[in-house]
Amino acid sequence: MTPLGSPPSSHGTLSNMDSSTLSILLSLLFTTLLSFAAGLLFWSDLSHRRRFPPGPLPLPIIGNLHMLGDLPHHGLRRLSAQYGPIMSLRLGLIPTVVVSSPEAAKSFLGTHDAVFASRPRFVEAELDFYSTKGMVFTEYGPYWRSVRNLCTTHLLSAARVRSFEGVRREEVASLVASLKESAAAREAVDLTAQVMRAMEDVACRMILGRSTDGEHDLKGIIQESARVAGTFNLADYVPFLRPLDLQGSTRRFKAVRRSVDKLLEKIIDDHVQEAARYDGKHQQDFIAILLSMMNQPIDPREEQYIIDRTNIKAIILDMIAGSFETSSTSID
Repeated sequence: MTPLGSPPSSHGTLSNMDSSTLSILLSLLFTTLLSFAAGLLFWSDLSHRRRFPPGPLPLPIIGNLHMLGDLPHHGLRRLSAQYGPIMSLRLGLIPTVVVSSPEAAKSFLGTHDAVFASRPRFVEAELDFYSTKGMVFTEYGPYWRSVRNLCTTHLLSAARVRSFEGVRREEVASLVASLKESAAAREAVDLTAQVMRAMEDVACRMILGRSTDGEHDLKGIIQESARVAGTFNLADYVPFLRPLDLQGSTRRFKAVRRSVDKLLEKIIDDHVQEAARYDGKHQQDFIAILLSMMNQPIDPREEQYIIDRTNIKAIILDMIAGSFETSSTSID
């Protein structure tokens, strides 16, 4: 209670003023920092644009992502009509050059192919999904060339492909017999699914030594891997959002990775346990060939790269995914 005649206490009023002033100062500081960051990005982008092909002016943070629309290929076509066959975009914070003419594509993929041979490093490729041990996401260099040489020499040579002629004949004969039975019974047949299944069985017998079956749901796991890896992930374009995993992409991909690794480990263990049945006369599948090269240099000319289980799993996964995807694309 304030004594009569004394001036009113200003303690509470000063506290409120201090709090309001602090809030205003913090707001001004945040606005200043944000403006400074936006200006820095703008001037940095201008300096980069002097060295890049022409393209639309990007916005802070999101770049030109908003210009792609629901159908990115249509958006890119519209932009290329305005800025030319070689244009620059910024997808989020990632500088990107878009090529949209046959002549320019030939220059990039033919004349200067070694410069552009490596794939971009997306979040999923960095989750230790054998990304540095196979061919698909491995950076172009000595290791990539060693793995390619191993595959072309030991797995995909003309002699090796001819050695699987019996497998192909058996699977085609099985397909024809199945179609005859359906025709005799006047049953409707999904020819696309039947042919794809036959091609997948051929690939699995060549790579794994067995047809697709319920025990090893390779197709389902590969399709789920492709679906998760192909889902738009904002962190690929705004890298500082990666630790937050806002879309749950990292969590889903890690779950798929564990499933794939468990399945490949089981298949390799089965081959190791059954190694006694492989002799000089037996048809060796890709895993058996790679296991026979364990702890040896991938390429005699690059002795620092030694084949281990991780190399085998990475190469086998690339082979399976490639054969399944190629089959489905060809049939469609």
